[in-house]
Amino acid sequence: MALVGPAMDRERRINAARAFHALAPEDRREALALARRGRRHPDERVAVVAWWYAAATLQPTWWNKVPPVVLPAAGIVLVVLAFWWDSWPLALVALLLVLAGGVAWWQRAMSEPLLALGMRPVEDGDRPAGGGAAQA
Repeated sequence: MALVGPAMDRERRINAARAFHALAPEDRREALALARRGRRHPDERVAVVAWWYAAATLQPTWWNKVPPVVLPAAGIVLVVLAFWWDSWPLALVALLLVLAGGVAWWQRAMSEPLLALGMRPVEDGDRPAGGGAAQA
C-alpha cells in the first residue's frame, strides 16, 4: 500500500500548495534532498511547509493507493491494441495514460520522502553545522 497523508479539505490543500510554491526553489530542492536521506530541513518553517505540501499531494484517495505502474502499463496495453486495431484515438488515450502515470509517479516520488519524515521535532543531525537552533 502506498504512503498517504491525512485527509484535508480543499482549502487546506490549496493553501499548502501555495505555501510550498512560495518557498525559494533552493529551499524546496534542499528539503527534498534531505528527506531522501531521511533528514528534515534545518529551517523549521521550510520543513513544516514541505510536509504539509506532501500531505496535501498524497491524500487518501483511490488514485494515490494504486501502484504507480498501473497507468503506464494500461497505456502500453492500449498502444498495442491501437496498433492492432489501427485506431489513432486509442493511441492518443494510451499516450495520455502513460503521461498521467509519469506525472503521478514523479509527484509520489517527490512527496513520499517528505511525508515519511512525519512531523517529528528537529534532531541534532538535522541542524546546520553551527549546531544552533534553526532560525525562523
